[in-house]
Amino acid sequence: MNRVERRGCQAEMTLEYCQGTARLAQTVFGWGRENIELGLPEKRTGIICVGLQSAFSTTKCCQEKQPLLFWHYPWDK
Repeated sequence: MNRVERRGCQAEMTLEYCQGTARLAQTVFGWGRENIELGLPEKRTGIICVGLQSAFSTTKCCQEKQPLLFWHYPWDK
């Protein structure tokens, strides 16, 4: 489950069981209130908030770290 799906699920549970209150859902379910507060408007409007973590991350993907990792697979050519 990715971040967007998780926030959507948390928002649905908050609306159904906690009257749409993020603080109550935080207490009842132990989720982060920030995720719920972001998921509720996403659920209401249908607009997904996209973060820029991957754009500003300095972590390289595995092919950049180890370029010889996939060299022996003929279907990767």
